[in-house]
This record gives sequence, structure tokens and C-alpha cells, in this order.
Amino acid sequence: MKLLKNKFFIICLCVAVVICAVPSTFALMGYRGLARNIVGTLTVPFRWCGTVVGNAFEGFGKYFGSMDALREEKEALESENAALEERLEQAELLEQENERLRKYLDMKNSYPSFTMEDGMVISYSAGNYMTSFTLNRGTLHGIKVNMPVVVTEGIVGYVTDVGLNWCMVSSVIETASSVGAYVPRSGATGIVSGDASLRNEGICKISYLDANADIQVGDTVLSSGTGSVYPADLKIGEVIAVEVDEYSRSLIATVKPSVDFTNLRYMMIITGYEK
Repeated sequence: MKLLKNKFFIICLCVAVVICAVPSTFALMGYRGLARNIVGTLTVPFRWCGTVVGNAFEGFGKYFGSMDALREEKEALESENAALEERLEQAELLEQENERLRKYLDMKNSYPSFTMEDGMVISYSAGNYMTSFTLNRGTLHGIKVNMPVVVTEGIVGYVTDVGLNWCMVSSVIETASSVGAYVPRSGATGIVSGDASLRNEGICKISYLDANADIQVGDTVLSSGTGSVYPADLKIGEVIAVEVDEYSRSLIATVKPSVDFTNLRYMMIITGYEK
């Protein structure tokens, strides 16, 4: 048999026979103490091995037990972190909503004669500057074409198309847009309108100014209330350049709108006001 040819097996078998036979022989001869001593001495290596192996298994058990505890702790921390992130996100949303409502109330307090409907942007035109927007308000909310649209910073534009629960808004930098305007510092008047060459820069112009109109860089521009769309004294923007039209010899001023059209989420539609 192959097992009997294995040297390690034969050595172990001989050791086992000696461990069993020698103590038994001494025990029969009356030397029980000597027999116990021999057995104890011969079995020391085996007991040592057993202890080492037992400690190893115990160590493995503790290691894997610690790993399980760490894994559970990690899962608990991840769950707690996810809950904290969700709470933080909710807090941020509440803060944004509070800020929106605060601006709405500020607008109502500043213009008590206005009736307004707040709307959220659901889509917008692509490009360097967004020039038209779609809001989630329509005829179901009393919205009509040509109603002015504003934020607390100033005029956004006006409603150009309406559906049941949506409306399109064209901004003041669009080429088809125009607003009667004046400069409160000097009383100079003109028409603010969009221009194709200026739209991609997010600016517009004031035309129809008198040749001797007092208008300067840095002047604030407000709506004059002329026409049928915008009420008076809403901020349009600030003059950033003034030049003379080479054909009409009248002045043309470039205006930077007070509204940041790249960062609009909520707007207010003015559904009624006292002229």
C-alpha cells in the first residue's frame, strides 16, 4: 500500500506505538508516576501543536468577527451619512423656497398695486444668453399674451404665447422686444430694444434719444410706462456706452440689463396693475 511506503506516516505510527507501549509497560511494572511523566514528556509537542492550532483558529474567529463588526459599522455609517445628505438637500430646497417667497413678498411690498402670479422655468432657449423661456403657468392661471414678466432685480420680458398650463416669455434682449424707457437722473427718454448684434453678449440698446439728450455711462434706466405692456419705474439696466448714430445723428446708448438671464429659475408674471 502507498500509505505504508510513506516515511512520515511510518514515523508517526512508530511514535504512536512508543507513546502507547512504553508507558503501559512501566505502568504494569508498578512505575505509574514514571509512566505519567513519560507520557507527559512525549505528548508535549502534540499538545503545543494543538494549542497553536487552537489559538490560530480562535484568532481567525476573532478576526472575522471583527471584520463583520466593522462591516456592520461601515454600513450603519453609510446609512447615517445618506440620511444626513438627504436632510441637507431638503434644507437647501427649503432655503431656496424661502428665498423665492421672500423676493415675492418684497416685490409685493414694493409694488402694492400689482397682482402677480409666480412661475417656474421649465425650459429655455439655448445659447450664450437665454433669450426666451417657458414657464409652468398658462390660461388656467389667468395668464395672457403681452403680460410683463419680472424678478426683483428688474424686467425680464413679456409673455408671447400661452397654453393651458404654460407660457412663453421673450426677454428684453430679444430683437422683437421693446420697452419705453427713461433715465431718472436727467429725464432723457427713449426706447430700449433688443439687437441681433448685441443679443449674444446679453445686452440691448436705447434708441430714439434726442441728439442733445443728457445720458451718461453708469446711468440707471427704468421703464417709462408708455405703451401697453410694462408699468412705470421698473428697472431695466444700466448704461455702459453712448455713441452717435452716423445716419440719424441721434444718440444710441448700450444697456446692460439688471437681470442675469443665465441664472433664472423663478419669475413673476404681472397679471394686473394700476397705470
